[in-house]
Amino acid sequence: MFLKKLHILTLKSFIPPFVVTLFVSVFLFFLVQVVITYLDDFLGKGLRSWDLVQLFTYAWIAIIPQCIPLAVLLGSIMAFGNMAESYELAAMKSTGLSLFSIIKPAFWAIIVLACGVFLFNNFVLPVMTLKSESLLWDIRQTKPTFAIKEGIFYNKIENYTLRVGSKSQNKDTLREIFIYDHSLHQGNTIQMYAHTGKMSNTADTSALVLTLRNGNRYEEIVNQGAPNKRSLSQLNFKQLQVNIPLEDFKLKRTDEEQFKNGGKMLNMWQISSVTDSLDKRLFRRVLDLKNQSSTYFFSRTAAALRVHKDSTSFKNIQQFYDSLKTEDYIRCIQNAMSIARSNLGVVELSGSNIKREEMEIIQFKTEWHLKIVVCFACIILFFVGAPLGAIIKKGGLGLPVVVAVFFFLAYFILTEAFTSLAYDGVLDPWQGVWAPLVIFLPISIFLTYKAANDSAIFDVSIYYMWIVKLFKKKKIA
Repeated sequence: MFLKKLHILTLKSFIPPFVVTLFVSVFLFFLVQVVITYLDDFLGKGLRSWDLVQLFTYAWIAIIPQCIPLAVLLGSIMAFGNMAESYELAAMKSTGLSLFSIIKPAFWAIIVLACGVFLFNNFVLPVMTLKSESLLWDIRQTKPTFAIKEGIFYNKIENYTLRVGSKSQNKDTLREIFIYDHSLHQGNTIQMYAHTGKMSNTADTSALVLTLRNGNRYEEIVNQGAPNKRSLSQLNFKQLQVNIPLEDFKLKRTDEEQFKNGGKMLNMWQISSVTDSLDKRLFRRVLDLKNQSSTYFFSRTAAALRVHKDSTSFKNIQQFYDSLKTEDYIRCIQNAMSIARSNLGVVELSGSNIKREEMEIIQFKTEWHLKIVVCFACIILFFVGAPLGAIIKKGGLGLPVVVAVFFFLAYFILTEAFTSLAYDGVLDPWQGVWAPLVIFLPISIFLTYKAANDSAIFDVSIYYMWIVKLFKKKKIA
């Protein structure tokens, strides 16, 4: 019963700071990675609120796995720092409990969290990333909403050019309107002028409605049978309604299947299947190039030199050249050089294709490892944060936050650097992805050992005493 209450106390101390930290970190990452980065792509496009809500929801959910390691690190430091500051850890240890027994319930909670992160990365994250990337692509391809300025020709609407002399204060009434209609794709054949008019949109915003008053419409009609003969049609009107299509200004959704070709949009089994197919295709491509080099290229060169494909003839190739006349020798060399240049082009093209496919395989393999590494990052960073909290014996948002941010920045920078090396092919995917955790593993072991033995490694007075003793020894010597 006593241990059960202690376990509940430990979990109650850990879960609230973890949840708060996770929410704050997701919010900050969301602002930086989505809102600030793509703000220019959102503004001035007349997007519906529902489209923005969808995009922000997908992006918010997709950011969560990136922030969980930070939340684990900061949450564990704050939780065990609070317990150490209030002497709860000391009271628990006085009953004979070790540090490992105290952190055990939080550790099992982290194990469950790591399993949940794996399931999320493998099944939920690909769907969210696919929807987010496809919607963001469509938004970025959407044209900004039209803004007609006074006295300036506006040609952003396809097949139309507009000019407005002036607008009323409420922007409702337009004056001195010029419209050039190129929708027939026969040049500037339709022109409209009006003294005044009003501008509005259809209910579905698919067209711009211009109600023109007191103007003229001119149309130059081209005779299809005789293109050089044209007739002019003129219309004087008191009121004329012109509908200009605005389809290019509306958000058009692209089929999501067209984006489902990256590792981020696939689960681990799909990535493995794609990687196996790419490996087989790459092997066939390399084998074909090898066979082509040893047979087709070789035989064409031999034919150009008029030499039979046998070892004796090739050993005596110089004698063959010496027996030729000057004209035949020059022609033979020119043919061989032409074939060699042609073959070199084929080899270079095949080499670039092979390199491209190799990089594609590397990207898929890197994404495969990235789906797992976050789970183990939660465990290792927990064994960095929990001992740190017990050692520094400070809770709240002061020193624990500074220490947690320092360690997380180190982990984040190492992750970005080594992952980039993996994507570039400098390191194997598994080496680049797992290297940061390999670096942090001994740090977590060291901190856990020190915390279990109640070592005060952050106590400045201890290091001061060491320095004083060192100088005293030097004086005595």
